[in-house]
Amino acid sequence: MAQGKRGKFLESKIEQTNNMYKAKGWALVDKVPTPWNVSYNRRTGKVFQAFPEEKGTVDFVGISQGNSIAFDAKSTDNKTSFPLKNIKHHQVKYLEIHQEQGGISFMIVDFDKLRKVFLLTYDQLKIWWVDSFRKGRKSIPYSFFNNECKQIASSRGVAVDYLEELEWLTNWT
Repeated sequence: MAQGKRGKFLESKIEQTNNMYKAKGWALVDKVPTPWNVSYNRRTGKVFQAFPEEKGTVDFVGISQGNSIAFDAKSTDNKTSFPLKNIKHHQVKYLEIHQEQGGISFMIVDFDKLRKVFLLTYDQLKIWWVDSFRKGRKSIPYSFFNNECKQIASSRGVAVDYLEELEWLTNWT
């Protein structure tokens, strides 16, 4: 499956999850729209070209139990690691600032071919991100996700129940 379609499938599942969270009163989390740059033909007024601009935020922002949450969703078909090139600098920066302001920042990482989805906290991401610059690291090994990250499952009637893992990590009641 192409990179874009794989990511859209994960985002679609997360949007379904967020709709269920809203319906159950557990959270209000919205997809951040991608801004588009549109050029028009001056004579006809028709669209000449349109292309997505690079966002300055992440895929999803919201609130749950009084806690601000922000996260990005990434998918890979690599079975042995998650390439750090899949993450943009502005995404890490947004998560960093959000966390510094008292929010909970994380990534949802889908290993598509392995059918496993993990919650990667900002603190975990930060270590790997810094190592990518200091040591030239290009990816996070799958073994790290499997051993150190919480696996996100379908539970409580929700497709990608990331709140259950956040509750465990943050001791929400």
